[in-house]
Amino acid sequence: MTSYFNWNRYLPYHARVDSFILLQQAYTQTNPETAHILASEKHELFCSHLEHAEAFYIQSNTSPLTIQPILQFYGFTHLLKAAITIKDPFYPEKSNQLAHGVTSRKRKKKDFSFLEDTVKIQKNGLYTVFTTRLLNRNPLPVTITMEELFHSLETNRQDPDPIQAHFLLLYNLSMIARYETEWWNQCITYKKTADYAVIRSFLAYSAGFLPEEMLRYLIME
Repeated sequence: MTSYFNWNRYLPYHARVDSFILLQQAYTQTNPETAHILASEKHELFCSHLEHAEAFYIQSNTSPLTIQPILQFYGFTHLLKAAITIKDPFYPEKSNQLAHGVTSRKRKKKDFSFLEDTVKIQKNGLYTVFTTRLLNRNPLPVTITMEELFHSLETNRQDPDPIQAHFLLLYNLSMIARYETEWWNQCITYKKTADYAVIRSFLAYSAGFLPEEMLRYLIME
């Protein structure tokens, strides 16, 4: 069962006037002379990211498990981009920052196990941007397994940060849902793999955890 989140808690950030004030206050700290102009340019984009995030997550709540990873991943990326917009009015500065910043193994082994699967961190992209600018952390090692990411969440380890772990897990699940359709169907329809329970419980938890966690990055310090 999906962990539902009360999206009314984001409503104050949907108002264009209030979002403009929020961004102007944030930009005054680093760009006092141009804060007003920058906030004028970015507040509509900021609101759009939040509205898109909500739409993706709400759609996920009523969608079959088959496509939930895709909807949740893109909903989460919009939350991240909204939070980055508060921190950095110039994001994205380069086109390579628009990429996800992580890759997965395109062709899976015959006896594929999700927990043993890996993702590879790239030098540029959204992952590196939010890791450095929102979390003030260094990116993880180049390659990491799904089992290591789940273990970090279960034991409350801070390396990786929960936001990093959720991003990488959702990214890989969204790729599998799109491109490994035969394995994905066997997993979620016929439960022919031990990964099913882990994946389903994670998606249910993440759907409530991430919108709640990301709220604190929208509050001015």
